[in-house]
Amino acid sequence: MSRGYNWRNTLTDFASVSGVLAGFCVAFIGLILGWSIADIKIYQQLTFGNVAVLFFGIATSLFITASEYFLHSKNFDVFDIKEEYRKWLEDGFPEKNWEEIWKESTKMMRVNESYGRWCYNSAIFIMFIGLFFAIAPYNLIIAFVVSIVGIILELWQFKGDIVSKLKKKERI
Repeated sequence: MSRGYNWRNTLTDFASVSGVLAGFCVAFIGLILGWSIADIKIYQQLTFGNVAVLFFGIATSLFITASEYFLHSKNFDVFDIKEEYRKWLEDGFPEKNWEEIWKESTKMMRVNESYGRWCYNSAIFIMFIGLFFAIAPYNLIIAFVVSIVGIILELWQFKGDIVSKLKKKERI
């Protein structure tokens, strides 16, 4: 049975990228707290550092959650074994409805993958907002450009994902 493009193999890569970006956010938090940026006030006791750390902290949590969802999704890949072992398993348990097991496994993988993607995309947006507050005390124009370009590129990518899902539904 041909299964087409093996999107299942990309789940581990998504989990890795999410972990790296979470590490980036944590490193940025450490740098911000060590810089004078943490002391520049926006309003009364609220500083650029406080706001940047808040957004990077939320992004870190979302990246870690996304990574967990991608890895959890990978756990449902019961067919991620060599063809010879799959054949041996199917021959050893002929009473099982392997097609139904395959559909249920794929469904659970898709659910966890979609939650992971939602957390990942949200974290990217929040990370760019955090970058704005990290850069703004030094140069407001550069902070605005970096954040807006990052958010626009993410929205453009997100729009493409939505359009492709809508086209896929039209074909069905």
